[in-house]
Amino acid sequence: MLLFYTLLIEEDDDKIKFEKIYTLYRKKMWYVANSVLSDAYLAEDAVHNAFIGIAKNINKVVDVESSKTLSYVITASKNAALDIIRKNKGLPETDIDELYDVSDKESSSFYQSIEAEDFIVKTLAKMPTVYRDVLYLLIVEQMSEKEIAELLERKPGTIHQQVRRGRTILKEELMKGAKANGNK
Repeated sequence: MLLFYTLLIEEDDDKIKFEKIYTLYRKKMWYVANSVLSDAYLAEDAVHNAFIGIAKNINKVVDVESSKTLSYVITASKNAALDIIRKNKGLPETDIDELYDVSDKESSSFYQSIEAEDFIVKTLAKMPTVYRDVLYLLIVEQMSEKEIAELLERKPGTIHQQVRRGRTILKEELMKGAKANGNK
C-alpha cells in the first residue's frame, strides 16, 4: 500500500518523508479512526483516505517527528473517520443480541452506552472544526490547554476560550438530545 501512496508524490525527499510518517504513525492513526468508528474495516478505510490527503500535502510537513506532525496526522485520521460517519448515516445497525449471549439488563445498558457514545461522536462531528479539534486534543489525546496552544500556535487564552465554548456547545447539544429522547 505504501507504494500506492508514494506514486502520488513527485519529489524523492517528500517520498522519504511520507514513508517515515507512514511507518511512525500508521498504527496510531488506525487506533484513532477505530475509536471513532468502532469498526476495524472502516477504520482502515479512514486511514487510507487520510494518507491520500497527507500525500497530497506532504510538502507542508517540515519535521516528521514533531508534535505538530503527530497532531496533523491524528487530526487527518479522525476527520476521515468522521467523514465516513457522515456518508454512512443511513446504514442499518447490527443487532448485538444476535451476536452475543447477553441478558436483557446487560443488553439495555450496553445499547444505552453505545447510543450515548454515538450521539456524542455525531455531535462532535457537527461542531465547528476549531472547537472539535481542541476538544479532541484535550479529551482524547489528554493534552493540557498549554500543550494545545503550543501545538496549534495559538495563545493559551484563546485555547481556554475555545475549550470553554466547545464544552458549552457539546453540553447544550447533549441536553437537547436527552430531552428529545425523553430523559431529563
